[in-house]
Formats: sequence, structure tokens, C-alpha cells
Amino acid sequence: MIPWIELRGSIPAGVLMNLDFTKVFLISLLGGIIIIPFVFTLLDHIFPIIRKINVIDKLYLYWESVVQKRYKKYTDWELVGLLIFVAVPLPGTGAYTGTFLSYLFGLNRKWSFVAISLGVLIAGIIVSIISLGIDTIV
Repeated sequence: MIPWIELRGSIPAGVLMNLDFTKVFLISLLGGIIIIPFVFTLLDHIFPIIRKINVIDKLYLYWESVVQKRYKKYTDWELVGLLIFVAVPLPGTGAYTGTFLSYLFGLNRKWSFVAISLGVLIAGIIVSIISLGIDTIV
């Protein structure tokens, strides 16, 4: 559940330690999904406080206007994009960042939770295939 590592690090670590793969996968998956509502709640309480800092608020307002102008045409695909973003198993593209982006874009939380959870699942499958090797799985 460490930000930027998440299951991208826990699954390979579990495989290297010869732990039961099913348990490693399920715990990693649940750990990636269970933090989503906590991150939303944390952002609800911390972000308004941080925005009271004048420089941060100006940067946020500028960023928000740029994003709204550029990405208005993609609003129909925003949850699919969020899912794909989280599913790519690279550092910084996991559940924490996906939840943060969903918060900043003001996306529907229920559907964001679904998209991020599916992204975590897909990332877990990809990392598992890489960690175990395709020969082991097939």
C-alpha cells in the first residue's frame, strides 16, 4: 500500500520470496482497492486547507482552466482513460494517482472507484504475468 510502488512492487517481491502467489495477488489487489475511498476522504479534508496557500491556489486555478479547455472533448471517455492510466504498471500510475486525478477532475466517485479498481486488477494481472513469466501461467 506504499504510494508509487503498490502492487507493482508487492507482487514481484512476493514471487521473489516464494510466498503463496494467490495470497500475494489477492492481498496486493485488495490493498490497491481499499485505499481508494481513504484517499478521496483525505483529499476532501486536506485539499481545501492546501488551497488556502495563495501560490498553490493560483496554480490550481490556472491548471483547472487549462485542463477544462483542452479536455472538454474527452469527457465521454474520461473513466476509460482513468482505467487505462491506472492499468499501466508503471510507477506513479496506480490507485493513489488515479484517485487524485479523479478528485481533481471532479469525476463521479462511484464510477471512478470502479474504473480505478478495474485498472488495479489489470495492472495486477500484467505484473503477475511479468513476475511469474508467461510459461508459468499458461
